[in-house]
Order: sequence, then C-alpha cells, then structure tokens
Amino acid sequence: MSPPLVLLGHSIYIIFYLHSDVSSFKRFSFTFQFPFSCSAAIDILLVMDGSYSIGKGSFERSKHFAAKLFDVLDINPDRVQVGVIQYSSKSKVEFALDAYPTREEAKDAIKKIRLRGGSTEIGRAIKDILRKGFPGGRKEVPKIMVILTDGKSQDNITLPAIFAKKSGITLFAVGIKYPKWKILHSLASEPSEMYVFFAEDYDDAVNGLYTTLTQITVCSDIHPYCKVESRYCLRTTIEAEKEFQGNHMCWKGKPEGLYSKPMATLCPFYGWKRINSTVLSRCHRTICPGINPCESTPCQNGGTCLTESVEEYSCLCPLGYGGDKHCVPAGLSDCAVDLVFLIDGSWHMGLHAFLMAKDFMKRLAHSVFISSNKVQIGVAQYGDKVHMEITMQFYQNVSELNSQIDGISFRGGNTFTGRALDYMAQHGFKVSQGSRMEVPHVLILLSNSKSHDLVTLPAERAKEKEIFILTVGGHRLFNEMNIITGDSRMVFSFNDEQELFNRVLEMRTKLCGLNSPGCFSKSLDLVFVLDASNNVGRNDFRLIKSFIKNIISQFDIDSDLTQIALVIYNKKPRMIFSLDTFDSEGAMKKSISLAPYLGGHAQTGRALRFVLEDATSTKKGARPGVTKVVLVVTNGQSTDDVTSTVDQLSQDGITLLVIGAGEAHCCGGLAPCPGLVPALCPVLAGIGSSRPPVTLCSDSVGWKMDGWISELLVFCLDSTSQEITWKI
Repeated sequence: MSPPLVLLGHSIYIIFYLHSDVSSFKRFSFTFQFPFSCSAAIDILLVMDGSYSIGKGSFERSKHFAAKLFDVLDINPDRVQVGVIQYSSKSKVEFALDAYPTREEAKDAIKKIRLRGGSTEIGRAIKDILRKGFPGGRKEVPKIMVILTDGKSQDNITLPAIFAKKSGITLFAVGIKYPKWKILHSLASEPSEMYVFFAEDYDDAVNGLYTTLTQITVCSDIHPYCKVESRYCLRTTIEAEKEFQGNHMCWKGKPEGLYSKPMATLCPFYGWKRINSTVLSRCHRTICPGINPCESTPCQNGGTCLTESVEEYSCLCPLGYGGDKHCVPAGLSDCAVDLVFLIDGSWHMGLHAFLMAKDFMKRLAHSVFISSNKVQIGVAQYGDKVHMEITMQFYQNVSELNSQIDGISFRGGNTFTGRALDYMAQHGFKVSQGSRMEVPHVLILLSNSKSHDLVTLPAERAKEKEIFILTVGGHRLFNEMNIITGDSRMVFSFNDEQELFNRVLEMRTKLCGLNSPGCFSKSLDLVFVLDASNNVGRNDFRLIKSFIKNIISQFDIDSDLTQIALVIYNKKPRMIFSLDTFDSEGAMKKSISLAPYLGGHAQTGRALRFVLEDATSTKKGARPGVTKVVLVVTNGQSTDDVTSTVDQLSQDGITLLVIGAGEAHCCGGLAPCPGLVPALCPVLAGIGSSRPPVTLCSDSVGWKMDGWISELLVFCLDSTSQEITWKI
C-alpha cells in the first residue's frame, strides 16, 4: 500500500490507497475551502437532464453539483459566464449566460429550477444548442458544455456530439444516478477520461473538472504546493439485465376457422436483474500536501482557525482579540503604559465593594503582566482626601504586586471624586516620581458611589495633562462616569461581581490599545485597490492578498467604526466587496482569499476613477463625514494617466496611500513623489521577498518599511490633522 495522498476537494479531502491497478476511495472530512478559482474569459453552459428517468432526488443532486462548481468559477461578465439549459423531450433555457453576473446570483437561480419531466433526448438538446448557439454567449471565447445525464438517451447522441466537438465546443459528461459510463465516454471530448465525472461525488467531480480546465490551459491558478496527478479509478454503476427465469403455464389462443379457442401451454418467463458493473478508468486530480495549517492550533485566546489553502489560515477571534492573525489583542505584546488605580475608599463605597475593587485590580494587573513587562503600576485611595497607597513602579512578578494590594486598608470618609481627580492631575504622574513621558498615562477610577463634588472641570484638567481616564462602576453611575471620561467606550459598568470580572480582558485590550490611539476606535472607510495584472504576477498577487488579510485584523470591522472594501483591477476595475458588504472579519478574509488573479495590463487611472465614482459613493456604503482612505498595492506601472484622478481624490478629501510590490516603480505614473499631499508613495519592497528594506520617495515621506509579509503594517489616521502614521 502506498502512502496516502490528499486530494483537494471543495470541502473534504479524499485519500487514495492504491491496490495494484485499481484504487479504492476512503474519505475523511474536515472543513476546507477550495483555494483556487478559475478566472478566465469562458462561457460554461450546464445542460441538465430533467427527464422522469432521473427523478427528483437525482435532479436535486445535479443542482447541488452545479452550485459546488460555481464556487470554483470566477463568475463575472468579463471572466466566467454560466448558463443552464434543462432538457427532456424538449429543451428549456433556465437562464442565459449573461443573465447573472455574480456567483451568488447564479447559485440562487440554480436553487429555483424545478424538474420538468419528459423523455430523455440528449441528441435533440445538443442539436438545439448547435442550431441556436449558446444563449447569451460571447464571441471569441472558449465554449464549454457540461452535460449532466445518466446516459440513457432515447435518441441518437453520437452524431450531435461529434458535430459539437468539431465546432470547437468542449464537452464534459457528468454522470448522475446510475450512469452508463461507456455512453458518457463516447459523449465527452477526448481524452474522455479527463472529461467524465460522477456528479453525486460532488467534491471529486468539481476537482476533476477544475483540473481538466487547468490542463487545457483555460485556467492556470494552481497553488505551487499542489500538483496534478493521474491515478487508476473504478467507475461503478447498476444496470438492468433481462434474465430467463423458467417456463410457466399460460393461456394462448388456438385458431380454428374464424375463431380462436383458448389452450393451455408453457410460456418462457423473463425478469430484470440488477447487476453492479465497473469500468476501469484514470482520474486526473489536483493533489495537495496532506497538511492542515490549523493542526498546530495557531489561534490563541479561544480563536477559531479557518483553513484557507494548503499553507494559509486565518483566525476568527473573540471580541477584543482582533489584534493580529493569532488573536493576540492589538498592541498587547508591546503594551507600555504608566497606570494608576484610583480606588474609592469612602463610606458610601462600602467594605464589600472596596474588596471587590481590589480583586478586580489584581485580576487586571495579572492579565497585563502575562503579556508585557513594560507597565508601571501605582495605586491611590480617596475619600475626603487622596492617599498614595502604592507608588508607581515596575514589578518583577505579579505576586509582589498582589501582596501590596492585599495590604491596602479601607479608610472610609466622604466621596470627593472631583478633588481626587485634581490631585491625580497634579501629582499622579510626575517624572520625579518615575513616570515616563514617552508612554501613555492611564488613570483607572474604581467607584461605586456618587461624588459629593463636581467632576466635570477636574476631569477636563486631567485630560489637559494628557491623562487617559477609564472608569469602572455600577450601571447607576454611568452618566457621571461618562462625564468624567468624555467617551462612553471608556466606561466599564456592571450589575454584579461576575459581570465586572468578565470585563477584565476587554479592559486590558482597551488599556494596551492606547499605545496606538486611533487605529481601533476611529470611524474609517478604507478601500483596498489591488493590482491583479501581469505587472504584479500570479505569485506576488497571492502574497499581496495575505498581506491585506493581515492588515484588516488591525481594525474593528463594524458599521459604526471601520468599513472596508476591496477592488482589484487590470485594464478594468472590479469590485470584490463594497464598504457595507461585511461586518465580520472572517467572512471578509474568505472573500479576499477567493479574489482572482486577472492578468493582462494595468490601468491604474481607470481603477482610481472607479473608486472615486463608485467604491466611495454612498450607494456602496460610504458614510458622509467619515474619513476615507484608499490604499493601492501595485508595482507602479500603468498604461493610462492617473494624475487628474489623483488630484480629484485629493480635492474630495480622500487620502491616497500607495504600497509597491515586487520590482516597484515608485510613483511611476501614479503620482509625482515630492510635494504631493495627501497622495504618498511609501513602497514595501518585494512583499514576501527576502530583499532588504528600501525607502522610495524618501524626500517626501521619510518612512522605511520592512519587506517581510509576516510583519503587520498598521496605519492609523488622525481624522483631525490628516497625519498618517506608519507602525511596523
């Protein structure tokens, strides 16, 4: 027995175990999306058997095969067009090739098709297509006919099939129910073993059809880790054979003159016997390494690993853990802050609430300590006046801090929160006491009682000192806490002890996210524009998509915060998804993975005009008054002029950023480097390559960027100053 090989299907792997000259199939399943998409200018017409001999069950399975097939086709008016004809005793166009421009629309249309019934006349269906042509088809593009049938036609199919193949139509024969394989092989193009499949083994059939399209150079997007292999395989079916079952007494008429008289005699009796028959053939399939990148459980903090290809994965992270592809919260690994807990020790707070606040402090401190050693922590208690219980300092371990927190005694007094805020603004973060100027100063106020003095002006004075205030308190104090912070997202309210402790991780993410303010809390409409032309190349385009998936992990994807759109282009732009399409990171990453390589030459100016007129319009989800950023990834070569469109983007207040890939030509026709604001041209040299980092347009930009795709490029946009900060 040879080692198992993994056959990549749409959602399962199939393992071949070879036994001499035939193979048997053993299957095991785990979710895995087909990582390829056939993207070429072709017309594919599905010709579906809708006769009574097929039956409703097999007809529904034919529709399911069609939907699976559509998943690996780049259905678009400029690329793959699909249409469906149902045939029986006559043919019916269910939808023409130009009827549905997207995969989703075509799949919805397939679901609505109903079995029509009638006799099986394949030959007549082919002749109708030859006479009328492909409905909605285009000239000068390859024509592909996929016939779904059991092969049991009641008319002649040989001559129509020959005429179809001679006219340049590629014929695939896909068996359903109990197919007659010999008839299907005679129907299909040559070599027939590459054009005959079994529809009810959906994933294997889709893999085989896609593999054949790659072998005849219609499609060519095979992952470099994968290869096409040929193996022996058995085609099985059930046939009915007439069988003599003996003689039985019967009555016959015996002619006598003008009349017949009945007579008894022996008559032969025949029955129908079902026989399993097999046909030895060869199967050509796309084989990929049997390695699931999710097996190593790379997603942390409860993230769900989603396999996207033989080497790529993404993590669907819980709320608050969208920092990077492994679900480490943003900024957590580099969390550097000076933190002071200001705890209410008044009589109104009470001893129980005071002890609960101390427990919360210890839990939050432990959560921060396990991820960073760059946090200084201090603790102050207030009532009538403020007492600095623990001076701000670094701690070697969390147990040392916990013991000091445990030693803090409840002091009592009245609740003067405003007085405490004033004290912390003046004395809480002094450099002479060890506070650092280069890191955020954070004050976490823990209180469960209403202040006896005004808090508005003291809170403003603290903010003027650039102190970030986060508040923790009961729901009844929300309004006062909101006045203190000035931002409801900085208020952590609770009803009971368990709800308070459940918010530790959320507060840690917020606390460490202050290292890069603006990245995760600002409203932003972001449009990625990716060059998918020959200038970039197929392999670099795959790396660019991985790069973009890493970037989107840095944002809160939400209709109130960050919206993201994706446009790809060659000589013509194409919207993959608009700003209002997705509100979740996982679905967005899946769509990016399926974005096809287009080839051809690039017209960046036309793509930018499309972005200006369509992708950033309100009908595509753009929000009035929200900062808009367009990020172009290209090598800088374009066959058209872009200057006027760049100027128009600038006039409309849209920030344009450009990242170069491969042998990038900085601002090569895209924009003149010096003096152009906000169209900037930092270049990421050779995305995914080992070339040294470079800086182009350094006089204008002055940034240096690492060329490794594994690094996350985080950019934050200050909506007021329009300054752009790049952080590696």
